[in-house]
Amino acid sequence: MLIRFTVENFLSFNEETEFNMLTGDIRRLPNHVFGFKKIDLLKSAVIYGANGAGKSNLIQAITILREIVVNETTDFVSEDSFFRLDNNENKPTTFEVEFLNEGGAYAYGLSFHNNVIQEEWLFKLNFGSKPDEPIFERKLKKGGVESLKFGPKYSKTPKDKLLAQVYEELLEPDRPFLTLVKEKRFKEIQDTKHWLDKRVLIIFPRMQYSGLVNNFLDDESFRNFTNEIITTFETGIKELDVLTIDFDLYFGEDNSSEKDRVLKRIRTGEIESVGDNRNALAMIEDGKAVVKKPVAYHTDSNGKKVKFELFEESDGTLRLIDFIPVLYLINHFPVTVIIDEIDQSIHPALLKEFIAKVQNSPNRIGQLIFTTHESNLLDLDLFRQDEIWFAEKNAACATHFYVLSDYDVRTDLDIRKGYLSGRFGAIPFLGNFKDLKWEKYVEK
Repeated sequence: MLIRFTVENFLSFNEETEFNMLTGDIRRLPNHVFGFKKIDLLKSAVIYGANGAGKSNLIQAITILREIVVNETTDFVSEDSFFRLDNNENKPTTFEVEFLNEGGAYAYGLSFHNNVIQEEWLFKLNFGSKPDEPIFERKLKKGGVESLKFGPKYSKTPKDKLLAQVYEELLEPDRPFLTLVKEKRFKEIQDTKHWLDKRVLIIFPRMQYSGLVNNFLDDESFRNFTNEIITTFETGIKELDVLTIDFDLYFGEDNSSEKDRVLKRIRTGEIESVGDNRNALAMIEDGKAVVKKPVAYHTDSNGKKVKFELFEESDGTLRLIDFIPVLYLINHFPVTVIIDEIDQSIHPALLKEFIAKVQNSPNRIGQLIFTTHESNLLDLDLFRQDEIWFAEKNAACATHFYVLSDYDVRTDLDIRKGYLSGRFGAIPFLGNFKDLKWEKYVEK
């Protein structure tokens, strides 16, 4: 579970800026809170803000930190990704994430400049019961000399101290120390890598879910869950299924080069994604080349099932199908799912219905964080005040974040009106409301 994320000197972030999933002094909707032994965390957060306010830059910052660990290097990060409006070219970019995993709570962070890591650290958090425990601290000293120090837990014996010296010699300027350590005895390090790699899922606007066929074939629980959920939305779909098609029939005669390439791969035992959206799978089944693709079934006036190709469904319906696995994940795994611009290509009413299902799910064990412009979701029946965040730029064009619970807000207040009128900042429209004919939403 995500506890807190801080970013400094990256894109629109100048000084250290924080986003967190900590609960405020809010008593309503207690089912929106994970109550852990030492800390309470929110299950959801929604982030609002004008275009260019920095909402997506927060998601990008979390993504970069994750990819640095997964890819084991900083060398892919653009050297001009620092905040460029305040002479920051010689300052490092800094990321830090605090999270709760099965093995405990940790704070991991690093600072780097021109892809060279200046500092890196990992602490085990104790939430005030005793001081946080350092696991390791890495620093780049003057003259380019690397320094690595293990915490007390791993510095007890001469062998421990020798190992630290060996690792210090192995340090590479662009490689996180976190990814250098392979020994299972460093449980905190392995937990941190696992959480960033396996427990954080980030979805950007143009990403499409390509695992529907594979999961339908391999996971009956997922297939049943998907079909139970899809029928509760007013999309007309009564069932999603996977259809098996003859390989030659699927490719036809006009795409022989792609057909030959795919056939060559699947004859080696591989499974190949095919189709415009890569949502069908080509494979060898019972010695024969076939393609398995997802289809939707509606019912006619006589109750008979009628097959539709997915491309015949609306963009909003397809986006909803992309989101159903998110609901499955957070109901079954302790993951943190982050979606940028969740409202893209989906009708506001359909989106609100989806979010309501997320918020009201009694079996939920994962978090959902998303950015949006959709004011229809600003509903205190859907969200607590501490779940609603705003991004805004100050006079120096630097992004800062604040949460609705910082304001003295009545639970019966129309938050949507307040947002549209600029009461909470983060105003999404720069034009005159009268010109836009939205004056009915503006509080006098």
